[in-house]
Amino acid sequence: MSETHNSPLVSGWAYSALRPEVANSAAAKVAAPLSEVPRHHGDVRLTPVAHAFLAHWWHIRGDKTVPHKEDISPPHMRTLAPYVRYLEWQGPDLVHRLWGSALTESAGVDLTGQDMLAYVAPERRDSRRNLFQGVGDHPCGCVMVVRTDSDLQFGQAFEMTFLPVSVGDGPPRLIGTLQWCKARDVLDPLSYHPQKQHLLAVENTAFIDVGAGTPDKSLLAGQ
Repeated sequence: MSETHNSPLVSGWAYSALRPEVANSAAAKVAAPLSEVPRHHGDVRLTPVAHAFLAHWWHIRGDKTVPHKEDISPPHMRTLAPYVRYLEWQGPDLVHRLWGSALTESAGVDLTGQDMLAYVAPERRDSRRNLFQGVGDHPCGCVMVVRTDSDLQFGQAFEMTFLPVSVGDGPPRLIGTLQWCKARDVLDPLSYHPQKQHLLAVENTAFIDVGAGTPDKSLLAGQ
Protein backbone atom coordinates (compact mmCIF):
# COMPACT_ATOMS: atom_id res chain seq x y z
CA MET A 1 0.00 0.00 0.00
CA SER A 2 1.16 3.53 -0.67
CA GLU A 3 0.57 6.91 0.90
CA THR A 4 0.67 10.34 -0.63
CA HIS A 5 0.67 13.76 1.02
CA ASN A 6 -2.74 14.49 -0.51
CA SER A 7 -4.29 11.21 0.63
CA PRO A 8 -3.22 10.12 4.11
CA LEU A 9 -3.40 6.46 4.92
CA VAL A 10 -6.47 5.71 7.07
CA SER A 11 -7.63 2.23 8.03
CA GLY A 12 -10.73 0.88 6.33
CA TRP A 13 -12.52 0.23 9.62
CA ALA A 14 -12.13 3.89 10.58
CA TYR A 15 -13.75 4.97 7.33
CA SER A 16 -16.60 2.49 7.82
CA ALA A 17 -17.23 3.73 11.37
CA LEU A 18 -18.12 7.13 9.92
CA ARG A 19 -20.93 5.72 7.77
CA PRO A 20 -24.39 6.31 9.33
CA GLU A 21 -25.50 2.72 8.80
CA VAL A 22 -22.45 1.50 10.73
CA ALA A 23 -22.73 4.05 13.53
CA ASN A 24 -26.44 3.45 13.95
CA SER A 25 -25.90 -0.27 14.56
CA ALA A 26 -23.00 0.14 17.03
CA ALA A 27 -23.51 -1.72 20.30
CA ALA A 28 -21.66 -2.58 23.50
CA LYS A 29 -20.86 -6.09 24.70
CA VAL A 30 -23.05 -5.57 27.77
CA ALA A 31 -26.03 -3.20 27.97
CA ALA A 32 -29.48 -2.80 29.43
CA PRO A 33 -32.36 -3.45 26.97
CA LEU A 34 -32.90 -0.34 24.86
CA SER A 35 -36.63 -0.52 25.61
CA GLU A 36 -35.85 0.07 29.30
CA VAL A 37 -33.61 3.11 28.74
CA PRO A 38 -35.23 6.48 27.95
CA ARG A 39 -34.31 7.91 24.56
CA HIS A 40 -36.10 11.27 24.79
CA HIS A 41 -34.71 13.87 27.20
CA GLY A 42 -36.28 17.32 27.14
CA ASP A 43 -36.59 18.25 23.48
CA VAL A 44 -33.73 15.97 22.46
CA ARG A 45 -34.11 12.49 20.98
CA LEU A 46 -30.79 10.69 21.36
CA THR A 47 -29.03 9.36 18.28
CA PRO A 48 -28.74 5.55 18.12
CA VAL A 49 -25.08 5.80 19.21
CA ALA A 50 -25.92 7.89 22.29
CA HIS A 51 -28.91 5.72 23.19
CA ALA A 52 -26.85 2.53 22.90
CA PHE A 53 -24.09 3.99 25.05
CA LEU A 54 -26.57 5.17 27.69
CA ALA A 55 -27.87 1.58 27.80
CA HIS A 56 -24.30 0.36 28.35
CA TRP A 57 -23.70 2.93 31.13
CA TRP A 58 -27.08 1.98 32.64
CA HIS A 59 -26.03 -1.68 32.80
CA ILE A 60 -22.49 -1.34 34.14
CA ARG A 61 -23.53 0.80 37.11
CA GLY A 62 -25.41 -2.20 38.55
CA ASP A 63 -27.27 -1.16 41.70
CA LYS A 64 -25.22 2.05 42.06
CA THR A 65 -26.46 5.48 41.01
CA VAL A 66 -23.42 5.88 38.74
CA PRO A 67 -20.68 3.46 37.68
CA HIS A 68 -17.24 3.51 39.28
CA LYS A 69 -14.13 4.12 37.20
CA GLU A 70 -13.27 0.42 37.59
CA ASP A 71 -16.49 -0.40 35.71
CA ILE A 72 -15.28 1.45 32.61
CA SER A 73 -13.78 -0.96 30.07
CA PRO A 74 -13.29 0.09 26.41
CA PRO A 75 -13.28 -3.58 25.23
CA HIS A 76 -16.78 -3.95 26.71
CA MET A 77 -17.90 -0.95 24.65
CA ARG A 78 -17.10 -2.92 21.52
CA THR A 79 -18.26 -1.06 18.37
CA LEU A 80 -19.33 1.98 20.41
CA ALA A 81 -15.74 2.71 21.48
CA PRO A 82 -14.79 4.76 18.37
CA TYR A 83 -17.46 7.35 19.28
CA VAL A 84 -16.65 7.67 23.00
CA ARG A 85 -15.12 10.59 24.91
CA TYR A 86 -13.88 10.09 28.48
CA LEU A 87 -13.00 13.22 30.46
CA GLU A 88 -11.50 14.02 33.85
CA TRP A 89 -11.04 17.20 35.86
CA GLN A 90 -7.48 18.45 36.18
CA GLY A 91 -7.93 21.54 38.30
CA PRO A 92 -10.31 23.83 36.38
CA ASP A 93 -9.70 21.97 33.09
CA LEU A 94 -11.91 19.19 31.71
CA VAL A 95 -9.37 17.03 29.89
CA HIS A 96 -10.01 14.21 27.42
CA ARG A 97 -8.52 10.95 28.69
CA LEU A 98 -10.02 9.17 25.67
CA TRP A 99 -11.09 10.53 22.30
CA GLY A 100 -12.52 7.86 20.00
CA SER A 101 -10.83 7.01 16.71
CA ALA A 102 -13.94 7.76 14.64
CA LEU A 103 -14.03 11.23 16.22
CA THR A 104 -10.43 11.83 15.21
CA GLU A 105 -11.23 10.88 11.62
CA SER A 106 -14.39 13.01 11.42
CA ALA A 107 -13.00 16.07 13.24
CA GLY A 108 -9.52 15.81 11.77
CA VAL A 109 -7.91 16.22 15.19
CA ASP A 110 -7.13 14.01 18.19
CA LEU A 111 -8.23 15.84 21.35
CA THR A 112 -6.73 13.30 23.76
CA GLY A 113 -5.01 15.26 26.54
CA GLN A 114 -6.68 18.54 25.59
CA ASP A 115 -9.04 20.67 27.68
CA MET A 116 -12.57 20.59 26.28
CA LEU A 117 -13.33 23.97 27.85
CA ALA A 118 -10.56 25.59 25.81
CA TYR A 119 -12.93 25.27 22.83
CA VAL A 120 -15.66 27.26 24.60
CA ALA A 121 -15.82 31.02 24.19
CA PRO A 122 -14.17 32.74 27.19
CA GLU A 123 -17.36 34.56 28.15
CA ARG A 124 -19.25 31.23 28.44
CA ARG A 125 -16.45 29.08 29.85
CA ASP A 126 -17.39 29.48 33.53
CA SER A 127 -21.07 28.67 32.91
CA ARG A 128 -20.16 25.52 30.98
CA ARG A 129 -17.73 24.49 33.72
CA ASN A 130 -20.54 24.91 36.26
CA LEU A 131 -22.86 22.82 34.08
CA PHE A 132 -20.44 19.91 33.75
CA GLN A 133 -19.54 20.04 37.43
CA GLY A 134 -23.25 19.98 38.23
CA VAL A 135 -23.72 16.85 36.12
CA GLY A 136 -21.15 15.02 38.21
CA ASP A 137 -22.17 16.41 41.57
CA HIS A 138 -25.94 15.88 41.30
CA PRO A 139 -25.54 13.26 39.66
CA CYS A 140 -27.29 13.17 36.30
CA GLY A 141 -26.45 13.14 32.61
CA CYS A 142 -26.55 15.87 29.97
CA VAL A 143 -26.99 15.94 26.20
CA MET A 144 -25.88 18.92 24.15
CA VAL A 145 -26.56 19.45 20.45
CA VAL A 146 -24.05 21.82 18.87
CA ARG A 147 -24.37 23.28 15.40
CA THR A 148 -21.41 23.92 13.13
CA ASP A 149 -21.65 26.46 10.31
CA SER A 150 -18.94 26.72 7.67
CA ASP A 151 -18.59 26.82 3.91
CA LEU A 152 -18.35 23.02 3.85
CA GLN A 153 -20.68 22.08 6.72
CA PHE A 154 -23.69 24.38 6.73
CA GLY A 155 -26.59 23.11 8.76
CA GLN A 156 -24.72 20.19 10.33
CA ALA A 157 -24.71 19.48 14.06
CA PHE A 158 -23.19 17.06 16.49
CA GLU A 159 -24.62 15.57 19.65
CA MET A 160 -22.49 15.19 22.79
CA THR A 161 -23.57 13.26 25.87
CA PHE A 162 -22.05 13.50 29.34
CA LEU A 163 -22.58 10.83 32.02
CA PRO A 164 -20.91 10.78 35.45
CA VAL A 165 -18.34 8.20 36.57
CA SER A 166 -17.35 7.94 40.24
CA VAL A 167 -13.66 7.96 41.13
CA GLY A 168 -14.06 7.69 44.91
CA ASP A 169 -12.13 10.71 46.19
CA GLY A 170 -12.14 13.67 43.83
CA PRO A 171 -14.60 15.07 41.29
CA PRO A 172 -16.48 12.56 39.10
CA ARG A 173 -15.25 11.96 35.58
CA LEU A 174 -17.57 12.32 32.59
CA ILE A 175 -18.06 9.86 29.76
CA GLY A 176 -20.25 9.96 26.67
CA THR A 177 -20.46 9.87 22.92
CA LEU A 178 -20.22 12.31 20.04
CA GLN A 179 -22.17 11.76 16.85
CA TRP A 180 -23.20 13.88 13.88
CA CYS A 181 -26.89 14.72 13.49
CA LYS A 182 -29.13 17.16 11.63
CA ALA A 183 -29.20 20.76 12.83
CA ARG A 184 -32.29 22.74 13.78
CA ASP A 185 -32.45 26.41 14.83
CA VAL A 186 -29.47 27.83 16.68
CA LEU A 187 -30.23 29.10 20.19
CA ASP A 188 -27.07 30.63 21.67
CA PRO A 189 -23.41 31.14 20.70
CA LEU A 190 -20.93 28.66 22.15
CA SER A 191 -17.48 29.27 20.77
CA TYR A 192 -15.19 30.34 18.01
CA HIS A 193 -11.89 28.56 17.61
CA PRO A 194 -9.36 30.79 15.82
CA GLN A 195 -7.66 27.81 14.15
CA LYS A 196 -10.94 26.67 12.57
CA GLN A 197 -12.92 28.43 9.87
CA HIS A 198 -16.31 27.76 11.45
CA LEU A 199 -18.57 28.84 14.28
CA LEU A 200 -20.08 26.55 16.88
CA ALA A 201 -23.41 27.30 18.52
CA VAL A 202 -25.49 25.43 21.06
CA GLU A 203 -28.76 24.33 19.49
CA ASN A 204 -30.26 22.45 22.44
CA THR A 205 -29.30 21.06 25.85
CA ALA A 206 -31.14 18.79 28.25
CA PHE A 207 -30.45 16.90 31.43
CA ILE A 208 -30.64 13.09 31.48
CA ASP A 209 -32.36 11.80 34.62
CA VAL A 210 -30.55 8.64 35.74
CA GLY A 211 -32.64 8.15 38.83
CA ALA A 212 -31.58 11.01 41.12
CA GLY A 213 -33.58 13.78 39.46
CA THR A 214 -31.94 16.73 37.70
CA PRO A 215 -30.46 20.08 38.79
CA ASP A 216 -32.15 23.42 38.32
CA LYS A 217 -32.61 24.22 34.63
CA SER A 218 -30.79 27.53 35.11
CA LEU A 219 -27.56 25.52 34.77
CA LEU A 220 -28.54 24.69 31.17
CA ALA A 221 -29.01 28.35 30.37
CA GLY A 222 -25.65 29.26 31.91
CA GLN A 223 -27.18 31.34 34.69
